[in-house]
Amino acid sequence: MIVGKKVRLVPLDTEKHLDYIMEHFNNPQMRVYLGGYIPVSRNAEREWIEAAEESLKKRTDFHFAIETHPDGNMIGTLGLHDVDWLSRSCVLGIAIYEEQNWSKGYGTESIQLLLDFGWAHLNMRRIELGVHDHNPRARHVYEKIGFKHYGTAHQKYYIDGRYVDTHYMEILREQTAS
Repeated sequence: MIVGKKVRLVPLDTEKHLDYIMEHFNNPQMRVYLGGYIPVSRNAEREWIEAAEESLKKRTDFHFAIETHPDGNMIGTLGLHDVDWLSRSCVLGIAIYEEQNWSKGYGTESIQLLLDFGWAHLNMRRIELGVHDHNPRARHVYEKIGFKHYGTAHQKYYIDGRYVDTHYMEILREQTAS
């Protein structure tokens, strides 16, 4: 468990987290930020969590549930994916599932905790992410943390009836105070 002031990051657990994820992951309002709305079945989501648990054991991906601290209510997921142990780089992904939990600093603290974990415990030197054009709130958070824009994939995804650009951002360990 990785604990901050507002949130704690805990490994995904099928029994503990599946119901919450199923309740909120298929929400079209939230899914539009993740690549579009295609409903996910309970069985498919169970398999995804089980694969996340397995990838954590194998140290290939590091998926976490975001829970509020100290009460332990799940509010989202985040992780470090596509870990390249030779290049010491990976991809960060995050989703805060309910709008009532947006703009409260939960995402910012979760990302900062995950970056600290990546630098101190995984010896990563570079972490990148992608953010869609229609999510300026998230892009602002990433910039505030220290991520720098390095490229744009134009009209990369078809979401909610239109093609959207995806902006790629990165942060290097030596650029952070941690």
